[in-house]
Amino acid sequence: HDRILAVISEIQMKPETQAIPSFMEWKELTSLVGSIRTHSLVAHPTTIEQCREALAYCRQHNMTICARGAGRGYGDLALNDGQALLDMSAMNRIIEFDEKAAQITVQAGMRLIDIYQAVHHRLLTLPASPTESHSSVAGAICANVNGKDAWRHGSFARQVVRLTLLLADGKTLSIDRSHELFNAVVGGIGLLGIIIEATLQLKPIPSPYVEINRLPAADVDALLETMARVEKSHDAAVVWVDAYARGRKTGRSVIHAAKWIERPDTESRRREILKAGYERLDKHRQFGLALHEKFGPILSLMLHAQRPIMNSFNRLYFFGCRLAALTGQSSNTELFLRFGFEASFTVPPAHLVCGPHGYTVQLTFPRSDARAAIVELLAICRSSPCPPVTTILRAHQPDDCLISFSQDGYSLNFEFHPKKQHEAASRQAVDRLIDATVRRGGKIHLAKDQVLTPEQFYRVYPRYRDLLAIKRRLDPEGLFTSDLARRVGIDPVLNKQQPE
Repeated sequence: HDRILAVISEIQMKPETQAIPSFMEWKELTSLVGSIRTHSLVAHPTTIEQCREALAYCRQHNMTICARGAGRGYGDLALNDGQALLDMSAMNRIIEFDEKAAQITVQAGMRLIDIYQAVHHRLLTLPASPTESHSSVAGAICANVNGKDAWRHGSFARQVVRLTLLLADGKTLSIDRSHELFNAVVGGIGLLGIIIEATLQLKPIPSPYVEINRLPAADVDALLETMARVEKSHDAAVVWVDAYARGRKTGRSVIHAAKWIERPDTESRRREILKAGYERLDKHRQFGLALHEKFGPILSLMLHAQRPIMNSFNRLYFFGCRLAALTGQSSNTELFLRFGFEASFTVPPAHLVCGPHGYTVQLTFPRSDARAAIVELLAICRSSPCPPVTTILRAHQPDDCLISFSQDGYSLNFEFHPKKQHEAASRQAVDRLIDATVRRGGKIHLAKDQVLTPEQFYRVYPRYRDLLAIKRRLDPEGLFTSDLARRVGIDPVLNKQQPE
């Protein structure tokens, strides 16, 4: 009887069994890849007052909290297992739109695709938007994401004019580009506070249309030579790379390059065209989700014979693109919406591509070392028992954020689908990728990471000490954290002794 009473008392003391605000509930959550599953107390605020109430509840019950936008993170950046999450998706309004200055102020949960719907017909675009168009503005800021135009317009940090940050003590702080905290908050993976709203700089465009050129490259030298020309002549580009090609064919790829074009459409006509474009995207998204859900098990089964299947598919894709180029059919005109975002709806989603044991890894390396880096990284991938299912290359430019992924160079993004029996060997190959990247002065994109160890993180991001020094000043009790912060050893509460 005494033991039963003790158990009941213990249960009653747990936060999940106590009275919680009406906008908070315990939920199961996963990463976008799906291989991470968590249980968290999730708050769904609609006002800044409710955000403050959620922070107060967590302080009262000795819980940590992590901001979460649209939940489009590939890894554990916006997860907080056993603790609290602040889901900002309901705070998604446009606060102000200054068309003359080409600036828009929005709440934290505003999705990037919704900004396009508000401004694209007025011949404005938001640079540095990733393919994952349903990402939130605050998520894009915290992760400092990048788009297909990263070498021209930089990462998302370059588009932020100012933001409002909710601190651990409930006060708000306005931060513009000249503020001492700007480069710590932008790209700061949510450790310093909750982004409530932000003003973004838009860019004028001649029309919502782009001309697309598909340019095959037979090897790594042709790839880099073609990219050098594309970066001068086009506005956006993304490169499909055949990670299975070897020898003289290493680096075989297809560059998908786009440039804005003029069109004489009236604004009313552009509204009609874009309305149809958004409807198309939505239909493709719904169709893609239904199709992938139905045929997902077949894809997983096929990927058990990954090497021969992907090798054959890659060869067919490359030679199909080369044939189109030879016959003059490698160019077309389409809405930027389709070029920029449709791939996230039509290709299999990350949780199917990566499988139950998989993950993504995106690595940057300097432009001056690009050829050697690409050859080495692809060789390491081929040595893995489970090479990447997809490999994408992009060009970048540097920024000044304390935990900055971007640099003057390129990145390779890999999606790995390791089989259960190959998990250890596949992880060893990924560790070799990370070591090679660090040795070459490269970085690992935290928004897509779920594998970095503390030792690896400290080597990749030595400026994390500056970030933690600011955190101890703004958040001395360590209210804001995440599964990622704990995993890489930058949670000041759990890991007070940082390496020198």
